[in-house]
Amino acid sequence: MAEQQLGPIAGAIKSKVETALSPTHFKLINDSHKHAGHYARDGSAACDAGETHFRLEVTSDAFKGLSLVKRHQLIYGLLSDEFKAGLHALSMTTKAPAEQ
Repeated sequence: MAEQQLGPIAGAIKSKVETALSPTHFKLINDSHKHAGHYARDGSAACDAGETHFRLEVTSDAFKGLSLVKRHQLIYGLLSDEFKAGLHALSMTTKAPAEQ
């Protein structure tokens, strides 16, 4: 994600993933606008900020030897608070550096 003003959910995703995984590649795309009206949890932090649906690309040494399921479980674990706050959907591409 370009260095711009990030919303609370995007900022937390970026911070947590970068801190925990030290990625060599990180890209976060907010696709919430494509899902307007599809999902509404009135009053949630994510909905209020327009941050319910994201695409995430991460390349990290932390993924070496992990299955796709284990990689995704790792990310979901990192972001459990964001899902509780209203993050609804996270599409992920997770790779180890050798998989580029």
